[in-house]
Amino acid sequence: MISEGLDTLKNMAQDMNEEVDRQVPLMDEIDDKVDKATSDLRNTNVRLKHTVHQLRSSRNFCIDIILLCIILGIAAYLYNVLK
Repeated sequence: MISEGLDTLKNMAQDMNEEVDRQVPLMDEIDDKVDKATSDLRNTNVRLKHTVHQLRSSRNFCIDIILLCIILGIAAYLYNVLK
């Protein structure tokens, strides 16, 4: 009876080993795909950060120019009124 139980356990262990051997290449493939996706995501984040920085800089520049024009207009108006 013990011998039969051990044979059953041995067969189960061999089946489990075969299943693990079949799944190892799949896990390696998934790992490679995750690494590639992570790398692509990092590259995209770097490009996005650079783009946001460029947009932000140009937007601030435009706002600065508009505010400068408004201030010069107010100064010219006050100059003409107080003259």
